[in-house]
Amino acid sequence: MDKKTFKRLLQYLKPYWKRLIFAFICMIGVGGLSGLAAYLIKPALDGVFISKNKQMLMLLPIAIMLTYFFKGMFTYLQGYQTHYIAEKVLFNIRNQLFEHIVYLPTNFFDKYHTGEIMSRILNDTEQVQNSIANVIPNTIREIFTIVGLVVVLYVNNYKLAFISTVVFPLAAYPVIHFGKKMKKIGKRRQLSIANITMIIQETLTNIRLIKAFATEKKEANEFLDESDRFLNIKLEAIRIDEATSPLMEFIGSVGIGVLIWVGGYIVFKDMLSVGGFFSFMAALFMLYKPFKTVAKANNEINTSIASVERIFEIIDTEKEKYSGSIRFEGVKDSIKFENVYFSYSGDDKYALKDINLTIPAKSVVALVGESGGGKSTILELIPRFYEPTRGRITIDGIDLRELDLVTLRRKIAIVSQRIMLFNRSVKENIAYGREDLTDEEIIKAAKDAYAHDFIMKLKDGYDTNLGEQGVILSGGERQRIAIARAIVKDPDILILDEATSALDLESEQIVQKALNNLMKNRTVIMAAHRISTAMIADKIVVMKSGKILAQGKHKELLEKCEYYRKLYNLQANGDADIV
Repeated sequence: MDKKTFKRLLQYLKPYWKRLIFAFICMIGVGGLSGLAAYLIKPALDGVFISKNKQMLMLLPIAIMLTYFFKGMFTYLQGYQTHYIAEKVLFNIRNQLFEHIVYLPTNFFDKYHTGEIMSRILNDTEQVQNSIANVIPNTIREIFTIVGLVVVLYVNNYKLAFISTVVFPLAAYPVIHFGKKMKKIGKRRQLSIANITMIIQETLTNIRLIKAFATEKKEANEFLDESDRFLNIKLEAIRIDEATSPLMEFIGSVGIGVLIWVGGYIVFKDMLSVGGFFSFMAALFMLYKPFKTVAKANNEINTSIASVERIFEIIDTEKEKYSGSIRFEGVKDSIKFENVYFSYSGDDKYALKDINLTIPAKSVVALVGESGGGKSTILELIPRFYEPTRGRITIDGIDLRELDLVTLRRKIAIVSQRIMLFNRSVKENIAYGREDLTDEEIIKAAKDAYAHDFIMKLKDGYDTNLGEQGVILSGGERQRIAIARAIVKDPDILILDEATSALDLESEQIVQKALNNLMKNRTVIMAAHRISTAMIADKIVVMKSGKILAQGKHKELLEKCEYYRKLYNLQANGDADIV
């Protein structure tokens, strides 16, 4: 972890500095008392068992009990404080990350899959929380324990202590060597978790499609393949993790063998008491656990670093630009596209090329053309889901980028072929974004959208939960809920993106009646999949390969635009899905 990333992480801990200091004091207490527990072996052997000191016999058990009582108390207090801090940090990071994500521009969601975003919000933040709650505090506590025990070593015999401090740092080699590998494995592990989350999310979302194509085995195998990759990454991490301790033990055993040989010689020469030697060896053996903890912690911390970097990668992504300051009150004259080019990828592969289009206020403009011709792209530029690569879009002569984005979007309603509904009640879905609405206003909107009758047949009426994406409703019913939602928004600009393309004829007729209510006295831009739908427009815009071929009324276009005439004839002959 570089210094910049470490400093950023510390900012999340800053509000809890008092608790951190208290936790550090407790860690120091644990370390000191661990050293004291090892040192008490010396008076126990020399004073009680060798010298047969009765006073020492009375006092020493009490001292040992008090040592372990306070050590346990400090351990508890430190554990509670660090877990409290970790949960607060997790709460803050996760909320900041989620809030930042919802403010990111639309093109961010074109690059990152939903499952990967979910993994970063859930799995990566959990990994960081575990490090703050357990790994880092335990490591620091064990470092203080190591310090306390090393003091005991030097107090007992500085010569033996010097030998141990020369030999035992060699045990740190596996920690450093394997730690670098664990950081790389940590990144691969988190990426694999993201892929697994993505597969689960896609499978559950598209479960009907999977069953319709009888591809359950294919999807299960895809999940199995990714799970197998994750398993191999985990096993690689386990191999490294489990190799660390044996290597440390072997290096340590060499040191202990040397120390027993030298220590025995010193005891024979009466340069060290038996109690002192056993106290020294107890402290030495007690060093194993903290060294092992530090070694494993190093591996886990390196894995957490990968998670921290993935979290900050999203937080560092620039938010959507709310650059405009002019309040949008509605279209008074027209919306204009002036020499607009647009590329999703930012290169010269343009989805729109040299678009010049005027949409008069309170008029209906229909876009027609083959799939991929640029109709939906034009619709997405109006609410500024994307910015033009070249050229500009104006409303009443004002560049869209100068308009306040919030007031602009609040005056725009979108009804598309892909209906977005929340796993909430009918009432909440209709009133989304308008929590101030009364029940009467919601019911009126539903009636205008021809939705009231089927809503009242639902189990709990307007309080019925619709399930994920309105799963309990038919396509036409979901569409009418969306129209009711648009009605209560009372937009000035209405965008219809092939709103009836996925419906059967009967449902389409009902939805079209609802749309007619919605379209009254509004500026309407629609992408029409049927020429018959476009014929109601004041202007029809014919598009192909990102360009406007012609504009005008239906009869006028039949006469002057060969491509439009071709589309019309194809539909007249029964091929209704050509546009």
